[in-house]
Formats: sequence, C-alpha cells, structure tokens
Amino acid sequence: MSDAPRVGIGIVGLGRWARAHGAAAGRTDTARFVSCFSRDAERRTAFADEFALESSADSYEALLADPAVEAVIVSTPNDLHVEMALAAADSGKPVLIDKPISVDVPGGLRLLRAAAAGARIGVAHHARRLAGHRTAQRWLASGEGGIARLAHADFSNARGAQMKPDAWHRRVAGAEAGVLIQVGIHQVDTVLSLFGPPVAINARLGYQTMGPLADAAVVIITHASGTVSTVTSSWTTPSLYRIEIQAGGGNLRYRLDHGHWSSGDVDDYGTLTLDRDGEPETVLETGKGDPLAEQIEELAAAARDNGTMEVDAAAGLRAMAVVVAAVRSTAAGGAEVAVGDLLTSEGATAAEVALLTGA
Repeated sequence: MSDAPRVGIGIVGLGRWARAHGAAAGRTDTARFVSCFSRDAERRTAFADEFALESSADSYEALLADPAVEAVIVSTPNDLHVEMALAAADSGKPVLIDKPISVDVPGGLRLLRAAAAGARIGVAHHARRLAGHRTAQRWLASGEGGIARLAHADFSNARGAQMKPDAWHRRVAGAEAGVLIQVGIHQVDTVLSLFGPPVAINARLGYQTMGPLADAAVVIITHASGTVSTVTSSWTTPSLYRIEIQAGGGNLRYRLDHGHWSSGDVDDYGTLTLDRDGEPETVLETGKGDPLAEQIEELAAAARDNGTMEVDAAAGLRAMAVVVAAVRSTAAGGAEVAVGDLLTSEGATAAEVALLTGA
C-alpha cells in the first residue's frame, strides 16, 4: 500500500483529539488528512492551516461528499457520535469514532447493526495497543501465564478539576458517568481485550467534587473467561496509569507515564515487570509501537483494501455496556447487573447478546 497515494481522511470535530489524530496521520505513510469540518469557521481555518489541508468543508455533508475524503474520523462530543458515524457509513466511507462508541446501548446497537450490514466502523480505543498491553496479551495467550484470576487497572488524572463550567462533557447525554465514560473507559476496553467479554458488573461511582458528574469510579467486571477485573478511575487526583494481572504463572505489572499519551514515542515511557514466587522481579522487553498511528493505518486499509479494524463496533459496544451497567449498579447500591439482561432490556437480540457477552 505504501506505493499508492496516501488515503485521504476527513475529520469532523476539531478539539484536542483531532490534533492528536492529525499528528498521528503524519507519522504514517498510508494516510493523510485532506479536509475537516467544525461549526466554528475560525477553528476550521486554523486546523486546515496547521495540517496543510487541501481544503476545509463548510458542512458535514460537504465533507462526506468530497471525493478526496476516502475515510472519516468522528471526533465530536459523545452524543453526536452515532448519527455522524452512520452518515459516514451511508456515504460508503469507513469511519473511526473517538471513544465512546455512543452514549447508550441503543445507539451502539444501531452501529453494530450497520456493521453487520457491511459498514466499516472502528472505535478509537487505542490504549489496548500500548506495547505493555500487547506483551501481556501474548504472555496470556502463550499459556506461560497460566490462568488469569484477577486484574486491576487504573487510569486517573486531574483534568476534571480543570474543566470549564460550560464544557460539553458536563451536559451531553451520558455525562453522569463522568470520569468513567471519559477516562476509565480506556481501561475498560483494555481489560475486555485481555480477558474477554463482560457478563456481570458491580460498581460504585463517586460524586463528591464535580456535582452531577462522577469524579471517581470503581468497577468490578466478571468476564466470560472467569477472570475478575477491577477498573478504577479518578478525575481530580494526580496522573496514574497502571494495570496488574495476577495469574498462575506470575504477577504482571505495567506502569505508564501517560503524559506522552498522544505521542508517537509513548511506549518509551512504559515499564512491564514480572514477579514469580522465589524469583527476583524482572523487567520484560515489550518492543515499541505507535498506537494512534496504528489505528489510522487500519482506517486507511479499510478504505482501500476493505480491511477490518481491530476495535470494531462490537468491541466499542461492550465497553459502553460496562459503563451503562456501572451507572445502574451504582443506583442500586452496588448490586450486580447482568450484562446480558441489560442488553436485552435495551433491545438487543439473543444473537447480539451472545456476541457481546460470549454466552
């Protein structure tokens, strides 16, 4: 594919993450940004200038109609993801949606069904692609790790405390999940990618400092594999990114300085260690990748070669279902929420429940 002209990508929504995607595309030899759209004309002009785009669009419809745009990234506020992704799919173009896939289960089901009908849909859960996570995945798949019994993952930062009163994060649908839908969901997807689909959720969300938005989350996930994981996240405390896996073959610990979260050299700042009884802790070689660029390369391959995207609509909906279940569990005092029952109550068919839960 490197001998062909690079795939033209258009992006809608020009906030902080749009710039991260633009920089990532520049680190590939398969994709390039060619157009953008935001309702803010000044922002469109500034983004087009920064990334030397051939043009910008004065409407989303114009962006989708542009023949130079072969694939689309949706980087808008969460409540706009579903309709904009479906519009891109209807135009025949593959789409990468910034997480979360939707703000509720019915919206995610609409995208799942579009994908089943042939739409090429991916979700930008790039954290699972970090080298430490990939190495842990290989360790478990090889059998060397034995049976994974427990896992503990955390992603926290203080950005919530810095959020402006009028930020869209405070007012769109799903906002009550707060830190979990905006930050912790990264680690939700990571543990699902490592240990398989979720079957039951117990959770507590904390609402101490940010009014109606959750500023802290503790989620217990029972996976179809039998592994039990916890995902924790805070929005008002110093940065922390870690995952720990307790398995028969040893304990894996991964820590990351996520101040480099959107950089191509992010894997330079992660450390993975293995601890076995009676042996000194060892640092494992993980290699290095570029998670953000990797998912854009998949989007480009979907446009030109009809390639698949690893984090597909089903994976995105699994993570969102965990968030919805956590909100429900919290409202019920931490009681267990069966993911299959939740999905059924929101309109999923028996086949879709089986796909999403591994039943």
